[in-house]
Amino acid sequence: MANNRIYYAIQQVQLGPANSSMTAVHGLQTVGVTTNFNLEQVFEMGQLAIYQNVENVPDIEVTLNKVLDGYPLLYVLATETGTGVGTGLVAANPSIPGRQNARTDMRLAIYDDTKIASTGNSFSAVTCSGMYVSSVSYTFPVDGNFTEDVTLVGNNKVWGGTVTGAFSNSDAPIAAQGVARRQYLKMENCRFPTQIPGISSSGTNEAIGNGSGFAVHFQNITVSCDFGREAIQELGTFAPYHRYVTFPVEVTCEFEVVAVSGDGINATESGYYVGLSGNTPATPSDTGCVARHNLLDQTVFLETCEGTRIYLGTKNKLTSVNYTGGDTGGGNVSVTYSYSTFNDFVVAHIGGNFYSQLANSTYTPA
Repeated sequence: MANNRIYYAIQQVQLGPANSSMTAVHGLQTVGVTTNFNLEQVFEMGQLAIYQNVENVPDIEVTLNKVLDGYPLLYVLATETGTGVGTGLVAANPSIPGRQNARTDMRLAIYDDTKIASTGNSFSAVTCSGMYVSSVSYTFPVDGNFTEDVTLVGNNKVWGGTVTGAFSNSDAPIAAQGVARRQYLKMENCRFPTQIPGISSSGTNEAIGNGSGFAVHFQNITVSCDFGREAIQELGTFAPYHRYVTFPVEVTCEFEVVAVSGDGINATESGYYVGLSGNTPATPSDTGCVARHNLLDQTVFLETCEGTRIYLGTKNKLTSVNYTGGDTGGGNVSVTYSYSTFNDFVVAHIGGNFYSQLANSTYTPA
């Protein structure tokens, strides 16, 4: 008998190579699968009707969202769970180039709607094979859970077969703290842009001695990277033989804070700072060929208690600062600092292969 509906308790997603080593995703919140059939029309002189509606390779897109809970990240599962490190099947290192060629299968299994968990044999299943990671983002809000969003792209989606369920209605986070929330951002290890008022010259957010919190009151942090995958076709085959990352890849991050002393950002038409990489304010005597600039290179490193580490390199630059709020409705002023860099997006998790390469706000390639 067919199901009457599908809901969260009877869905299970697995990532990894197309065999028994596929790993069930824990902490998954949403899954979506979109199929686009690409058609190209050919008409001919002599008739109005279409000559042929030519079918091209279908595009499959999978979107996944999970909470950070101590289990491996989606990005880690999609790029590290195969065999043969460095062969193109599995990430050679945690950077974008190291992960760019890794491919994964995504299997979504659906179970009977009379079950209380995804256990036993599935009712139906779909496998999207040969998928590449297309985009990744992380959100660290002051209200709610820390989350990861991943988009996979590929050209294969087949319904059929059964999958053995991995859940028995007793699953729980493996992080000692449970699902990561605001108190579990490992503030002592993080490094933030020093342009944010209150951040120290070494990029740390120091605790205030009287127990009233930290010098900077972060409300939300987001990190996003879109790899801009493009397909390479070849004569003699219908399918593309590769989907490459379109370097340079922009990596963005945003920091929203409660303002206590304004946004602290200086910007002048002649450049506020003097010296190619210095942070000394310019003076009227700094003329001629003296380098001037308004922006400073910044280091960004984030770490959670449950084992996620994200390193965005040392050349993040401010793209905008937005000072809002504080109106007569009684709200607080908030400031959002938006930063951008390119190609530096190094992610590791304690449940993966490269955790030890990211520590103390640096990345040490193996």
